[in-house]
Amino acid sequence: MTEGTDPVAAGTPAWIVAEMPPGYQTRLDEIKRLSSELKAMDGIGCVLWEKGEVLTDAVRTLFAALKCEVDPKPGDMPAIAVTLGRSRRLLLVVSGVDSPVQKTNKELTLSFQAVQFAGANDRVVLVVNNHTSNPPADRPDPMLPDALDMLQRMGVNVLTTVTLFGIWRLWLENQQKARQALDHLHEQDGGRFPPPMRPASEIL
Repeated sequence: MTEGTDPVAAGTPAWIVAEMPPGYQTRLDEIKRLSSELKAMDGIGCVLWEKGEVLTDAVRTLFAALKCEVDPKPGDMPAIAVTLGRSRRLLLVVSGVDSPVQKTNKELTLSFQAVQFAGANDRVVLVVNNHTSNPPADRPDPMLPDALDMLQRMGVNVLTTVTLFGIWRLWLENQQKARQALDHLHEQDGGRFPPPMRPASEIL
């Protein structure tokens, strides 16, 4: 069965379903449900390897799956606004480079613009997805030290798509703990998330 096709074989008349034995329709409905769920998961899983607008769309989809209110373009700023509740927002700048982010990359300029746009209850987050040809466990540091230092001084958090994907995985098991991870992300005042001095197991 290819993506987007009906479980019933191509060319089969629609009325055949009514002629089938009991249980056929139930199985058909289950296949459709599972196919829909797999397609939705694939749309989130591509945060680990996609780039450009496809990655940006996947980040939006992931936060929507976390039951967050998502504004794809707040004002004229090139970022995604995610509302966490009580007027708290994450302003997500999605990186477009596959190599470690440098101080001269436009991602830092966009992050600075987002900081200028941000309100008192906003947290700017740079979402990075580097070395996508490698499995998540084999990926090197996504930031060069001087770039990370600059973002930290601006109060911008750096979130890898691997960590973001981990939050979604956590959501499937424990929604409260996943929400707490987003709260920690909002509370952190710049730097890598989770911070090196804090074990990821405490957050994810």
